[in-house]
Amino acid sequence: MVKFITSRLRRFRRDDEGTIVVEAMLFFPLLLSSLLMSFVFFDAFRNQAINLKANYTVADAISRETRYITNNFMTNTWNLHRFLTNSEHLTQLRVSIISYDSSNGQHRIVWSRARGGGEDLDDKPVTRIGLQASDIPVMPNNEILIVVQTEVVYEPYFNVGLDAFTFKNTSYTRPRFAPDNICYSHSGSEGGRICPLDS
Repeated sequence: MVKFITSRLRRFRRDDEGTIVVEAMLFFPLLLSSLLMSFVFFDAFRNQAINLKANYTVADAISRETRYITNNFMTNTWNLHRFLTNSEHLTQLRVSIISYDSSNGQHRIVWSRARGGGEDLDDKPVTRIGLQASDIPVMPNNEILIVVQTEVVYEPYFNVGLDAFTFKNTSYTRPRFAPDNICYSHSGSEGGRICPLDS
């Protein structure tokens, strides 16, 4: 038995027919790179879908509100967004109520609150939140829209030529149950409330 094994090992050592192994070794790096690239791009598209759905979820929740949007509500909404995206980085969330005046053709911010970075705004042009009139859906006179803007940083797991970048999503939603008013009040009281229509 030992003699048989020894002869086999000696024959293996003298064997110079390795073309298949050489071809496999030449092809393996290309195959591995293709697999890693496929994984990274799939993961990027998956994250974009998750981030967009998280944006829509926040917009839909706010569109159903009939009470004041408060400071605590905004913070909890931001925490919900962070939970839904499951990002390792700090996400950014901005919720704005915009109105349209057909007499001058102007869109204005009624109120806008940001979490994760950015300033709070009241009664400002929509350009202050990075919007142009061409970006906004057609609105009738005195119509209001909820604008939800989110930013989430994405970092690929592997370096395949795709650097880290930020997913930026913007959604426009009409209020469902309070079509004329979605008011902001820091503490939830009537004092200091900010409403599209003073009612």
